[in-house]
Amino acid sequence: MTTQSSGPRLLYSFECILTCLDGLQHLNTEPAFHGLGEDEKHEQLKSVLTGLLHAVKHPSEHLQQLNTHFSQLLPGALKRQPGKVSLHHVTGGNSLADNARQLLSRFPDVPQKLFTLPFNNSGLTSKPNTAWDSIKDGRWAEKYVVPEARSMFRLPGQDNPESVFQLVLDMQNHAWDNLFVTTFIDTNNCVFLLKIAELGHQPNLEFAQSFGRYIDALGELIDLYESLVDAAKFGFKAAFEDPSPSTQALKAALFPLVTDDEHASSVLKVFLWSAWQRSIMLYFYYVVGVMLWQGSSSTWSSLLAVRGVGRIFELEAQDYRGESCQYLCNWAFELLRTNRTSLALDFRRMIYLFDNHFHELEGRCVKNSQLTCKGDLPESCHRFTDSETKSQSFHATNCDGNCARIRWSETSYRNCENPRAVKVSADVDLLRYCKASSSTMAISHVWSHGQGGRPEDGINLCLHKRYSSLAKFFDCDSYWIDSTCIPDDRQLRKEAIMTINDIFCDSKITLISDKDLQTKELRSRSTEDLETLLSILLVCDWGVRAWTMLEAMRGSKSIFILCAGDQTIPLVDILQMVHSEGAVDLAVLLGSAQHLLPSTDPGSMKPIEEVGHLLSQRHVSREHDVIRIWGLLSILKPPQDILQLWDSSQHVNTAFLLSSAPRVKNQVGYGWAPVTPYIRPQRREVPLDENRMHVYNVRYPSYDGRGSYRARITPHGLRGLWLVHDLDQELITKLFASCVEEMAITWPRDSSDGEDSEFDQGSKVFTSPDYANACYTLKTLLSSTPGSKVRIIKPVSRDGESPYSGNVDRGDYDAILVAVCVCAESKPVSDCSENSAYGACEQWHWKGVYQWDDPDHSDWTVKEMLIV
Repeated sequence: MTTQSSGPRLLYSFECILTCLDGLQHLNTEPAFHGLGEDEKHEQLKSVLTGLLHAVKHPSEHLQQLNTHFSQLLPGALKRQPGKVSLHHVTGGNSLADNARQLLSRFPDVPQKLFTLPFNNSGLTSKPNTAWDSIKDGRWAEKYVVPEARSMFRLPGQDNPESVFQLVLDMQNHAWDNLFVTTFIDTNNCVFLLKIAELGHQPNLEFAQSFGRYIDALGELIDLYESLVDAAKFGFKAAFEDPSPSTQALKAALFPLVTDDEHASSVLKVFLWSAWQRSIMLYFYYVVGVMLWQGSSSTWSSLLAVRGVGRIFELEAQDYRGESCQYLCNWAFELLRTNRTSLALDFRRMIYLFDNHFHELEGRCVKNSQLTCKGDLPESCHRFTDSETKSQSFHATNCDGNCARIRWSETSYRNCENPRAVKVSADVDLLRYCKASSSTMAISHVWSHGQGGRPEDGINLCLHKRYSSLAKFFDCDSYWIDSTCIPDDRQLRKEAIMTINDIFCDSKITLISDKDLQTKELRSRSTEDLETLLSILLVCDWGVRAWTMLEAMRGSKSIFILCAGDQTIPLVDILQMVHSEGAVDLAVLLGSAQHLLPSTDPGSMKPIEEVGHLLSQRHVSREHDVIRIWGLLSILKPPQDILQLWDSSQHVNTAFLLSSAPRVKNQVGYGWAPVTPYIRPQRREVPLDENRMHVYNVRYPSYDGRGSYRARITPHGLRGLWLVHDLDQELITKLFASCVEEMAITWPRDSSDGEDSEFDQGSKVFTSPDYANACYTLKTLLSSTPGSKVRIIKPVSRDGESPYSGNVDRGDYDAILVAVCVCAESKPVSDCSENSAYGACEQWHWKGVYQWDDPDHSDWTVKEMLIV
């Protein structure tokens, strides 16, 4: 874990870098390769990598050389290299440079650790040595480790097993934190730092978009490098058979005939990872800052969906979480970690603060134990299921726990106009009601913390007095909480839920009540106090529920947090203070909790896909409530059923549908439609032979699909353009046979995870079971219905022509996903004439979303389809 850092080091001062720019007002931050075709871009990427490989091998100035060659990714930014600037041209006292330094000081000293050291890339060199041979004399440390840390990486005394073990241990524990490439920040990021220091919180959409494109370009560079290094390591020469100069130059750099430096390619990996993670962090910092001060909007929210890199899928929760205390719920952390905007972000500061606050507490996820949950799905955490606390088991701190219940006046409730709130009054015999208004305090809480219930049964008198006291403090004449305002009566409950948007949009304040947040005292309201409060908020029970998400989104104009001793603090004060003065790595995590950001229009309709994505991993106690919440946020009313929700939507982003969500069944025209946004692990099986099945789980989360083609929802089905690949029996049989050929022998594994535990050691299973299942499903569909046709489809971009790439390397999987569709026969459709040339009269049936391996980049064509 880590305390507050002092930030990365600078190779060149900000004042020096400023002299190399043509001013910041018209700074060109457009990345290299923007606007190039794929082939030309690929060649340019390889040329950049070749230069970087030569740079990292420089005997004495590898960091300076890397920095110079890396600046090619921002070709329009620097008019000259900082390393060539004479010191007498650099003057101090620049306020912009001071602001950039202050911002940099709030970054982590080094990025999140990605590799375990010592490095070893044997296979890239013809020299028959080992990683140990190249490190035991300390030469690698002399080149790659900062001077003050080199002594700990020299072999002490004799070359004996104890000394060897200690040196390797020191490398694994300390080398990452002391490399030049991790402790120094690259100049490209310094340019972005200066621009953001100039802009502050002012929105500059053109700059933000070009910065996002830079991150995408850097991600492509990293993925290409990773794939080529792996190919070189394992001797796959096919990747280097292209005779083009860029490929052959890169091959020569990766396959040196003689070298004393087999660590160079790994150090370059670390350099690229460090630059990418810091760029992501800085980019999110700017975008989140704009939304914090200017208000969240769909345009700026969309900027948080950036391209990832393949390497992040090798990182597991434990890599981020480390040895944190058991009190941190694994599921709450997993929900934060796998969010679309948590791409390799740094959780070390958040976890350090959380642990420092709760370090003496054990886990509370598993009933009758002190264990935390596995974190694989909400149901494995008993805080969501078995250990739901009895209604009204919670009492105010000044109560002995034996106070009476105060029940509703049903007459007052029924005679009051909807929406209803409880009057703040000295009359404590019954709860009496008035119409909720802008003078109402709305309370958002978690039932399992003991404040749940229904007005028919009443609430603890001490809680009524507490709520009334808090409402008076905020100069409110009434309060709303579901336990007093949503009855059990079916009709009254329906009425109350119909107006829940109005309650939170119109109320004077929304008060968050969560027992973990109420353990934090606000003595000084220091930056660290507020950082701790934010760290708790991001993973507390209130933060991971579906209803509370709705309440936060609708009440975002004025949210207060209830802390220890009934102290309150505006949420926006916490967020802005942490963003302005706290750790940058903590502030950017707000991008993973966008429902907490103030909105420019909190009462507006939200895109059905965006809400579906936000709800995909959030828990509800009543199964149908998730559909109600989906409707309340996207169409402003709770739908009667899922069909009414889709009928009200008219269009849908096609990429949103590429998830493992279950689909509507037995309803013609809706077989494509998710029946719920709630994504659960889905158990699947594919035959291995006549007697055995390969059983496995998948969970493909949904994303909002922004930028993909919008298909039209019609009475006959979903009509729209898709990228299509038609397959016949011969090809499918061949593909499935290749899956069988590539089957691998299983190894012992922990049976507690529920996957493949029935296989004996030594039996063969599919290496990509879901791809094998897709092939098997296609094969079965063709053979079971003579004359039928099958195809796989994937989304096309909004322009209806180019492939959609918005979901590339986001979330917790990196597979290509396709939908399997089958057409048994063509039937007349009344609106078929619109685009009959595309075969829209064919009715295609959605048969599921599967992983697809496409190494040969099969021919895909754009076709209009009607999916029923």
